[in-house]
Amino acid sequence: MNIKIDRRVKAEADTVANSMGMTLSTAINVFVRQMISERAMPFQPKLIKGLSLKETLQDAHAEAIINGTSEMTISEINEIIADCRREMRGEK
Repeated sequence: MNIKIDRRVKAEADTVANSMGMTLSTAINVFVRQMISERAMPFQPKLIKGLSLKETLQDAHAEAIINGTSEMTISEINEIIADCRREMRGEK
């Protein structure tokens, strides 16, 4: 699986994971397994402290531009999700 993430965010997450005695890859696997177990996000998503909703959306849009995904249609996004689900079921 490839995940696009801001370099600074990755570095911070890596530091936190290491402080808990695991790699970032292990931490992500723990998160995904917990999500599967609970059939939901294992936490309540919240806005980043200090950022307004507008700033959060602007950051997400800037990241989408960098990743080349800012002009994706809902159909394209849904197809990527469907591909991921097929891959998870071993159909690819």
